[in-house]
Amino acid sequence: MESYIDKYDSFDKKMIYIFKLGDGGIGDCIKFFMFVLESCMKNNIRLYYNKNNLEIEKYIKLKYDKMYIDNDKIKQLNDVKLVEPVMYYSTINYDYSIDIKDVFYFTDEVKLNCKILFPEDITSYISIHLRLGDKYLETDSRYILVQHDERSFSEEKTYKFIEENSNKNIFFCCDNNTYKLKLKTLYDKLIITKCDIGHTSLSNTTNKQILDSITEFYILTNSEMIFAASESGFSIVASKFNNIPLIR
Repeated sequence: MESYIDKYDSFDKKMIYIFKLGDGGIGDCIKFFMFVLESCMKNNIRLYYNKNNLEIEKYIKLKYDKMYIDNDKIKQLNDVKLVEPVMYYSTINYDYSIDIKDVFYFTDEVKLNCKILFPEDITSYISIHLRLGDKYLETDSRYILVQHDERSFSEEKTYKFIEENSNKNIFFCCDNNTYKLKLKTLYDKLIITKCDIGHTSLSNTTNKQILDSITEFYILTNSEMIFAASESGFSIVASKFNNIPLIR
């Protein structure tokens, strides 16, 4: 990454990554940027990140400020290509040549919030992430963008994983608080956070919900491995942050 940044200002071709509210969650924002960045690094293209004043931009930031650009500066550029996540839905992959930690970092607010939500004395743990889908988000349905989004998963395999790793600290993360509490009832040793769950892509999600969601993402990135109980970019991108094992 440093080699790319060293040559960054010398690249004539320019591309601007635009991620707006409604384009997806935390994992989507990062994974599409990393996908575009990978191409730009190979083709000597200067990639900018267009700041859209989203809450997530306060808590997960680029390591190199020069990659940020606002709307006023965009108007001053010539021969520039604008790209959005929707353009890459059919081609996206997670084959990054660098770890996400070399591109993004978590702010101090996230780390401080982690100390509130997660036991400080637990430094070694594995994680389970379960995404049930937008259909099961516990929020006003008028704000849900994909009403029928439902992710399949196996309770049997999830239970088996927990039982086979009963000697370890296990952090459980889910987009549905009712289900999270249900599993905690069945397996009391599970570590869960007491936070108000919200999807960062929805317009009614509060600032606290966004900070808590990013904090849970941060907790996942620091685990020894992640068991992805269902398909979700949240857990995949979390594993790529520090390049830790992911079991799907």
